[in-house]
Amino acid sequence: MTSLLEKIITIIAPNYCISCGKQDNILCESCIISEHNLGFPACALCAKPSKDWRLCEACNRVSDLRCIWPAALYEGHFERVLHLLKFERSREAHMPLTTAMLAMLPYDDWIVVPLPTAAKRVRQRGYDQAVLLGQAIARSRGLSARQVLERVQSTRQLGANRVQRHKQSAKMFCIAPDVDVHGAKILLVDDVCTTGATLTAAARLLRQAGAVQVDAVVAAWRPPKS
Repeated sequence: MTSLLEKIITIIAPNYCISCGKQDNILCESCIISEHNLGFPACALCAKPSKDWRLCEACNRVSDLRCIWPAALYEGHFERVLHLLKFERSREAHMPLTTAMLAMLPYDDWIVVPLPTAAKRVRQRGYDQAVLLGQAIARSRGLSARQVLERVQSTRQLGANRVQRHKQSAKMFCIAPDVDVHGAKILLVDDVCTTGATLTAAARLLRQAGAVQVDAVVAAWRPPKS
């Protein structure tokens, strides 16, 4: 389900699927399905086979996340749609990504928490892409979307290796003032999972604040190189 403004924009200036050319969305539902090429469920941190996208036993010992659900691999048309959303100010590009993410999610009574983007990037784009995705997921499932996390550091992770990403992410977030997550089940929302460093850092902070379970859903996944 989209917002009223998004529906009006779609009527006035319809989108065409970048894959098949159909007047529908930036990526139509049929092409979303055809791009869904994840294969077997795996631990998104190490790519070992797992049950229902749960973290494997080894990764679970070092991460407070329970599951990371990716909508697709970071390649092909999904990579293009994410580029439109993040770097070409194509706000409506979040809509097909949301559709794909919802298809991966089981039903649960989460609080939806987008991972906040650096303020500079938000000013450049005019929006926070994780917030767009999180709000759309929450609307579709009748859940609450809350700005639980605040960004403390604005270091850009593009091009950083795994070790650098984990060091940068360790103190990237804080819990927003007057926010209580004690006893809550949290669904983190982000655009791309590469090393899982930011998701892991956010999950650790939320569990320390009293959350009983932290899961995550991302629009795309870059499996670690073997």
